[in-house]
Amino acid sequence: MNSPNGPSGIIPPDSVKPEGPFGEFTGYYGRPEGRAPLVQITALHYRSNPILTNALMADYPSCEQSGFFSIIRSAKIWDDLDKLGIPGIRGVYSHPAAAGGFGMTVISLEQRYAGHAAQVLALAAQVPGGAYYTKWIIAVDEDIDPTDMNEVIWAMASRCNPVDDIDILRNTWSTWLDPTQNPPEKRPYGSKALINACKEHRYLPTFSKRTTLRKNTYDRIAARWKELGLPGQVPRVRAFEEEHAVVYHELGGFEPGS
Repeated sequence: MNSPNGPSGIIPPDSVKPEGPFGEFTGYYGRPEGRAPLVQITALHYRSNPILTNALMADYPSCEQSGFFSIIRSAKIWDDLDKLGIPGIRGVYSHPAAAGGFGMTVISLEQRYAGHAAQVLALAAQVPGGAYYTKWIIAVDEDIDPTDMNEVIWAMASRCNPVDDIDILRNTWSTWLDPTQNPPEKRPYGSKALINACKEHRYLPTFSKRTTLRKNTYDRIAARWKELGLPGQVPRVRAFEEEHAVVYHELGGFEPGS
C-alpha cells in the first residue's frame, strides 16, 4: 500500500502475526490470540514537533478516547430511539467512566403512558447503538439530568424499588473483552440489568412531592448572586416547584402522542 500523505508498506500474501495484547476500552488488556496482517514498512512520513497525548487505553479518565466513545454512543442511542418513534426522551448519556460509555446508558424521559419507562429500557438495551456490551441501563424522569451521576444515584435511591424495578436480560451481546466472563470461552455472551429509577407511573398523581424551589425565588437569588457575596457560579437547577397540577386522562396517564 502506498500513500503520498502517510506510511507506505507491503503486505505479502498470508502474512499475519498475533496482535497485542493491547489495552482496551474496558481498562484491561485484551486477548493476544487475534491475528492481524503483518506490514513490511517501506516508508514512514512524520510531522515535526507532533502533539502526542500519551493517553492510555485504560480506565477513565486515563483514556481521552472514553470521552469520544461516550458522546458518539449517547447520540447514536438517542437517534435509534427517535427512529423507533419513542416519544418523551429528554436525554441520553453513556458515562465515559463506564468502560468508555459502553458499560452504562442512562435515559431521561417524560412518562406519557403505562409501560413507557419499561419500553425505553428494553429498547435502549437492544438498539444498534446500545446493544454491544452495555450492562446497566437506567431510566430516570425528566427532572433528572442523565449526565449528572449525583442526580442519577439520587433517583435510584429514592424512586427505584429493587424487587419491582430491576429486570435482567440474559444471553445478550457482550464482547470478547469482557473481564467478568470467565473462562474466556463463555464470551461474548453477557447480561444486562434494566433499572427503572422513574416515579411509579400508576401513582404519579400521588407520588411523594419533591422538595424544590419556586422558579421566581431562584431567579431573584441568581440575579443577586455576586451582590450577596456568594462564591462561584450560580448553581444550575433542573427542577422547580410546579405552578399548577398536571392533568391526567380519566383512565390514568397520558397516551402516546398526547
